[in-house]
Amino acid sequence: MEVLEELIRSAAAHLVSDDDTLEYLKSKDLRDRLYGKFPECFTCIKRLGRIGRNTAPYMLPLCNRAGITDPKVISISIKAIQKLMNDSSGTYDINDLKTILASLERKRAVYSKDVPKPPSQAGRKAVVTRMFNNVKNHLMITRK
Repeated sequence: MEVLEELIRSAAAHLVSDDDTLEYLKSKDLRDRLYGKFPECFTCIKRLGRIGRNTAPYMLPLCNRAGITDPKVISISIKAIQKLMNDSSGTYDINDLKTILASLERKRAVYSKDVPKPPSQAGRKAVVTRMFNNVKNHLMITRK
């Protein structure tokens, strides 16, 4: 199964381009619609409150358009955080950015090991795994 998952991961990497991943970040309507549908797929960075300045939070994505946590999208968010940390304007709290960066790196490490699957595929995989386990148990009983 691990070999098959690695083959699926490499095939998915060839099929999905980086332009497709970045496409929804540029579209404000799509981003707002995704936030309404999958709010857990975004993390917010709050700007320091200064009088007369925009203090709206800056949202970073964690998931792809299907609502599945994707390590490629997390990598894009990490690059954005690193650019904000190098910004000398003082708009964001550096300690807050370091905390968010550590959290994103942990998530990327976890999700880069798993192949992202839609919930329907994950459910089907669970049913097939259960069936194979039943067959294996039946074979073990008949061997005795």
